[in-house]
Amino acid sequence: MSTNATASTSAPSGAEARVRDGVATPAAPAAPAPPTVPAAPVGGPRPVDRLLALYALVAGAALLFPGRPAAWPLLASLHAALALAGLRSGPMRRGLAAVARRWPRGARVAADGYPLLLVPALYTELEALNLAVWGGRTFDALVMGWEAALFGGHPSRDWAAAAPVPLLSEVLHVSYLSYYLIIYLPPLYLYATGRLEETRRLIFVLMLTFVAHYVFFIYFPVAGPRYGFPPPAGGIEQGFFYGLAHRVLEAGSSRGAAFPSSHVGITLAATLCLLRPLPRVAPLVAVLTLGLTVGAVYGGFHYAVDALAGLLLGGACVATASRLRAALA
Repeated sequence: MSTNATASTSAPSGAEARVRDGVATPAAPAAPAPPTVPAAPVGGPRPVDRLLALYALVAGAALLFPGRPAAWPLLASLHAALALAGLRSGPMRRGLAAVARRWPRGARVAADGYPLLLVPALYTELEALNLAVWGGRTFDALVMGWEAALFGGHPSRDWAAAAPVPLLSEVLHVSYLSYYLIIYLPPLYLYATGRLEETRRLIFVLMLTFVAHYVFFIYFPVAGPRYGFPPPAGGIEQGFFYGLAHRVLEAGSSRGAAFPSSHVGITLAATLCLLRPLPRVAPLVAVLTLGLTVGAVYGGFHYAVDALAGLLLGGACVATASRLRAALA
């Protein structure tokens, strides 16, 4: 009796039919399994990855020269890792794919943003690399000769002495400091608003302009007027932004990184690239770029020839970026 009651009230398995009032009904279907999120695929190297891989090889060649620093094996390893990351071959590719499967969103953000995050490290090593090639020699005398021939003097020494106006000085120095905002804020804004292709195009142009200047800094080092002329005075040295600009440079500048002026070249490239995606922001960036260009010379940070060469190189990078990006795709 108890056995039959137990049997009649026991729940059948999901695959069995239930019997109620003599009528067989199919068992309720099992709840569907939650959908799996497909792993984000890791594609081949992008143009910016290949660009940085090429730069890693060109810049790393400086470590073949006899003046290389004692830590050259570490630097060489880092350059090789950057080149491999750009090529994404072998174990490096498998490692990146594993990371992307586990953290797809983080992997996408890191893949898009790492080039600009790498800029400070690439800048920091410039002095060690140009020392490896030239042993401390710079080409300031040659560049100063060009400047004297073109401008009939040295604007990097004479402009501030001729017009030591505190307000003018502060405006030009704050424009010079805007360089750091111009590099990072527009790409961040475009990325945050979902304009991914425009972000990637802008980052490629910026990185092309960076590495073009950095190759000059390694193989044609110019220290700049900060090392040859006394700093501008006449009362403008009391300004807040004057002091801030000098403290920033003293804390993190690499000797030999003056010609062409990367400040000028990169902000010009950013201005030209923002005309279409951010037409309301581009005029402000253009004004800051103009102030930065004049301020780089007025503040004694760059020779006027440095600024002129930066304008030419930055413009050339913008003009060739689309074709080079397509070639590296």
